[in-house]
Amino acid sequence: MAERKKIRTALISVFHKENLDGIVMALNELGVRIFSTGGTQQFIASLGVPVEAVEGLTGYPSILGGRVKTLHPKVFGGILARREVGEDLDQLATYDIPEIDLVIVDLYPFEATVASGASPSEIVEKIDIGGISLIRAAAKNFSDVVVVASSGEYLPFLEMLRIDGGATTEEQRKWFATRAFAVTSRYDAAIFSWFSPADSHDLRLTAGDGQLLRYGENPHQRAAFYRLQGSAAKGTLAGAEVLQGKELSYNNLLDADAAWKSAGDAYHAAALPGEKVAVAVVKHLNPCGLAVASTTAEALELAWAGDPVSAYGGIVCFTSTVDAHTAAWFEKRFIEILIAPAFTPEAREILARKKNLRLLVAGIKPAVTGEQVIRSVSGGLLVQDEDEGGDTRFDVVTTTRFDEGQMALARFGVMACKHLKSNAIALVSRSSGGAFWLTGAGMGQPNRLDSLRQLTIPRFRLKEGVSIEESVLISDAFFPFRDSVEAAAEFGIRYMVQPGGSIRDQEVIEACNEAGIAMLFTGRRHFRH
Repeated sequence: MAERKKIRTALISVFHKENLDGIVMALNELGVRIFSTGGTQQFIASLGVPVEAVEGLTGYPSILGGRVKTLHPKVFGGILARREVGEDLDQLATYDIPEIDLVIVDLYPFEATVASGASPSEIVEKIDIGGISLIRAAAKNFSDVVVVASSGEYLPFLEMLRIDGGATTEEQRKWFATRAFAVTSRYDAAIFSWFSPADSHDLRLTAGDGQLLRYGENPHQRAAFYRLQGSAAKGTLAGAEVLQGKELSYNNLLDADAAWKSAGDAYHAAALPGEKVAVAVVKHLNPCGLAVASTTAEALELAWAGDPVSAYGGIVCFTSTVDAHTAAWFEKRFIEILIAPAFTPEAREILARKKNLRLLVAGIKPAVTGEQVIRSVSGGLLVQDEDEGGDTRFDVVTTTRFDEGQMALARFGVMACKHLKSNAIALVSRSSGGAFWLTGAGMGQPNRLDSLRQLTIPRFRLKEGVSIEESVLISDAFFPFRDSVEAAAEFGIRYMVQPGGSIRDQEVIEACNEAGIAMLFTGRRHFRH
């Protein structure tokens, strides 16, 4: 097998023709014979470059509304023939089939058509048959054929043409073939995802080229960021626009996602009259501050006051536009990232002084995205539905009742607690102005009693003028024993929320009744590992 092979004949048929002209002109200068179809043929001819219609080669016109154009032995024979196999070459000669050394083909925009909201019939017509078959054939026979399967490879291919004069090495051809199979595998996965029912257990992931990160969680770990393609990426943080700042790190992306999700969930959960704004402050995946108020200023102040020590170097997410006043608030405070639906020009001017500060534009997270959570374990993947939507059951199980104000606070608190790492305990309170905020949080402990005693209560006690008796305590899972209730009573807590479901639920309820504590069961656990 010869190492370097000259391109003598090319087949070009593309949907997107941007930046194709340079390649066509270079091929013409090298004396390459060009076959083409339809609009691509017209485009090449408009450049003054000789081009032959595929129909002239096959003896058949394009039929079935363009569904069948290149599916013919005279096309695929020329691509798939093994140049070192004498029998293959004899058959080419017998049937007057020219060798095709270069295939430049892209695919119908299936993903873009789906994303546009097109009808099912329109989407089906964007399932490419001939194009993907040509790409597969050329990639399979990379030992003899060069395949360029997307406009992303136009520049490296053109550079190769100019440097090597139309001669290619097997290593170069294999590189292009690898890129081609990346295109086809992603394309097939996108089609499968569209066809697949929502409850299917088959998983096909489609992601674009990975963005190399400086490192992973730690400097000695390599990392990359992949954005899921198509509908899976819609309305997510991965689609956020970066306005300024240094490159996002692995940890930045995780924390930003946690901030965006917790702010969005809090926004949807808090029942405030009129306008409302949610602000989340996240550090190491946990909200150290979370608030929903009628103004951005109050929400920001309360969220920051949740744990101002931990907020240092954190990520802050808003559900409202960041204006100049809000931007100025951060001038003497160190944070890594600000996320908001928009930034005013005046805010951007102020924040531009912090050159390393990242600004991300992302809309409010929908209440339900339908996403799945994918995590790796050694040798495999775990996949589950995202924990989305608010709890709908709030059953009072004690003799002491919840009043309406605490009930609304409980709904917000469940969302706040949901975003803390298990075992999680949250205390939420209302400000004098009626805003909801996270006033104490304990997370990531082997037992929830430690979360309550050692973390939640000490953090709450740093808040001046906040009544613990009017606050609500939330647990992300059931209380297995009455000890947590007894501890809560010791601190003066009067309102508690938990999923229920323990074999000792009745003991826990009795402990609440003895202490005069009102307790709600939601029937839904929110573990977060």
